[in-house]
Amino acid sequence: MLSSNDLNKFYNISDFKNILKEKLPQKKFLKILNKSDYNKQIITLQSELVLLQNWIKENNKRVCIIFEGRDAAGKGGAIKRFVEHLNPRNSRVVALSKPSELELGQWYFQRYLSNIPNPGEIVFFDRSWYNRAIVEPVMGFCSNDEYLLFMNQVNDFEKMLIDDGIIIIKLWFSISKEVQKSRFVSRLTNPLKTWKFSNVDLEGQKRWDLYSKYKTKMFDKTNTDIAPWKIIDSNNKLSARIESIKYVLSICDFKNKNSTLKENKLSLSIQDFIQIDKKQLKILNKSKSLINLLSRKNTSISKTIRYIKYERELKKLQVEMIRLQNWVFNENKKVIIVCEGRDAAGKGGAIRRAIQHLNPRKFRVVALPKPNELERSQWYFQRYVHHFPKDGEIVFFDRSWYNRAVVEPVNGFCTQSEYNTFMNHINSFEKMIIDNNIILLKFYYSISKDIQLKRFNEIKNSPLKKWKYTIVDSNAQKLWSKYSIYKDLMFKKTNPDFAKWNIIKADKKIYARIKTLELILKNIPYDKKTKIHSKEINF
Repeated sequence: MLSSNDLNKFYNISDFKNILKEKLPQKKFLKILNKSDYNKQIITLQSELVLLQNWIKENNKRVCIIFEGRDAAGKGGAIKRFVEHLNPRNSRVVALSKPSELELGQWYFQRYLSNIPNPGEIVFFDRSWYNRAIVEPVMGFCSNDEYLLFMNQVNDFEKMLIDDGIIIIKLWFSISKEVQKSRFVSRLTNPLKTWKFSNVDLEGQKRWDLYSKYKTKMFDKTNTDIAPWKIIDSNNKLSARIESIKYVLSICDFKNKNSTLKENKLSLSIQDFIQIDKKQLKILNKSKSLINLLSRKNTSISKTIRYIKYERELKKLQVEMIRLQNWVFNENKKVIIVCEGRDAAGKGGAIRRAIQHLNPRKFRVVALPKPNELERSQWYFQRYVHHFPKDGEIVFFDRSWYNRAVVEPVNGFCTQSEYNTFMNHINSFEKMIIDNNIILLKFYYSISKDIQLKRFNEIKNSPLKKWKYTIVDSNAQKLWSKYSIYKDLMFKKTNPDFAKWNIIKADKKIYARIKTLELILKNIPYDKKTKIHSKEINF
């Protein structure tokens, strides 16, 4: 265990790694070192992905990235790192559930074709049409004739897409039987991962050899020159994420490629270690704290301690969010969570923490772009209603119909008549939503003018975030007072007892994120006895 003297000594000689190597067991030291190196690498690669996305958008490219592999191979975790800092309006993750009766009667590729990328877009398939190559025949979900037909057609199908200009990248995440089993056990014992485990997972272990047989057939048949498979060794999740992102980046020769590849260096001073008490020292000796100190720019002891405490509190709330989601699904409830606030108020970050460990097939985040010509001619609420939840689903609106209450009139995007009509109808609209048994929560993230300016400057200078800065953002500071006037009118008019606003002070992002989850859990009357853990499984 490191002492305060060790920490002071480290900063006198500027050699944290050597001190850690001397004081920690080798296994723990290597784990911390690997994770800190990974953290630095992933940020750099994600910056390159933002540049790639810009190139795709500017050149109207269409990119389809397929993630395949055995259950628990790390596909979802890799996709999460791919999309973490991308513009969600030009990227999508497609994770289709089992086909409906209607889809079962259609051409097999049809439901996938409805999700292929539009010009300027990247689509990530978390499993794809290759379900029919392995999972379906192994599990008996298709006939042998259906399997053979797919295998005879898939190469021609992909050639047609590629000839039409779509870039197809196919990734296979490969793990050993032992690693898969250990990850299944982890899913069953970790409340944040339990929802991932299914009977298909269990059968995957029992039918390992049959799975391998069909996997080999798939590679032999579909590893073509125009659409080759890239096999990613994913026994180590961290290296698999790095390797998969590097491979995708290598496929395209985009503008400013490799321009963000700069080393992330420590920037702490010895003053950071003065007056550390025993409780703080105990926190600092946790692996997460040491990783944080090694891998984050411009950090400090106080920041690290706050971050670790925040992570602990967040995890507890995220476990309850899983319980809430299970209740929503089991009881066929429908939930809408509206997130509003000034630009750079932290709405997106709060939503990401709320959904971080939820089952992605049971929630959606809706962040609509500006309306097209057809939508402008429709009833104003129509394009939002189109995204309302189905039974058992939670929908988060990252900005909503309340655009017309503040953003649109402030920036001249609607007429006074359109604004007046909206304000006259909004309460009745939300009353109808609630009367139709949809749970509606409304959050407003409030920040000061100085904090907004500070965040805008950070966004403009960040290779990961600068895509967020828009013309509307550039006008937000000079229109601050006008925003305030319309915001106050919105609160005065649209805060009835049946649909009240929850105002969250968001100058401190970590406070706002915690408060968001607390208020969701407080305001939705879920059964706190709803089970999270699956029953015990014997492999």
